[in-house]
Amino acid sequence: MSAELAKRDEEEAPDFLILEEGVNLRPDLASLGIIETERGVCEDTFENRSILRSNQLGWDTVYASNGVPTGLIMARSKDMAKQRRLLSLAEKKPIMVNPGNINSDYLSGLDLIAEPASDNLVPTWVLGATKMWIAEQDNPIATEKRKPTALPTRCTYIKDDGIRCMLWTSGRPKDAGMCRVHLRHVNKRPSDEIERARKKLVQSAPYAVDTLEELMQYAASEPVRLKASTEILDRAGVRGGIELDAMVTTGERPATDIISERLERLRAGAVIIAGEIVDRAINSETEVVDAVEVTDDGHSA
Repeated sequence: MSAELAKRDEEEAPDFLILEEGVNLRPDLASLGIIETERGVCEDTFENRSILRSNQLGWDTVYASNGVPTGLIMARSKDMAKQRRLLSLAEKKPIMVNPGNINSDYLSGLDLIAEPASDNLVPTWVLGATKMWIAEQDNPIATEKRKPTALPTRCTYIKDDGIRCMLWTSGRPKDAGMCRVHLRHVNKRPSDEIERARKKLVQSAPYAVDTLEELMQYAASEPVRLKASTEILDRAGVRGGIELDAMVTTGERPATDIISERLERLRAGAVIIAGEIVDRAINSETEVVDAVEVTDDGHSA
């Protein structure tokens, strides 16, 4: 009976938080105006995340012992991130050419395959590519259409903390010795950035039209409505129009056709609204003049 009670008490006991970082390494969040549940730990709210982000601090979700999120986050300073990377590097010493150098290359070729720890420390695609490279050394199969298999190596990018990236690069010449993460963020081509910006502009065009339409119809200020109307007229081609050109590969109507039709309808509405504003201004001036010409006894002067 006592065993059953002990088991029930154990099941009903609250789960404890899993905090693997040393308390002395956690940043003091109280100095940043954040209420801490304990040193470096706070509630997971938008305001707390904004404060951490503005102070160049990262964070990790705090989980209970049963793997359920607790609604708390633990702030991560640069020193904590560096210590975590050093611990990860210590685990990778068996596959490093020089274990005493944190920026050492990884083993490659036969040395990497022969290392027993590679099965747990090396990604599967790296082992597969290395085996293919070894096989091609004795029996080259490269042709005009198929290039020889490249030998994966450690990424050459050095991070801000002075530690070399621990990911793998494919070894292809076009990757410039960087992994897919740093190749995407560091080695961007100007033409790719221009094309990306152009696509974002085309995608945001319908939302811009929605905003102009809303301002033209519902803005409380007449100058704002008039400005929105003239902007629609400009982009409809009445004055200073521009041409939108977008390549669409689907079977749907091109976005430029839809936007052009909407702008044409808005142009007609803008003309009417602009005329109403002008007529209203003229009528107001006429009423003022009539009021001045009326004498005190109600007869015209």
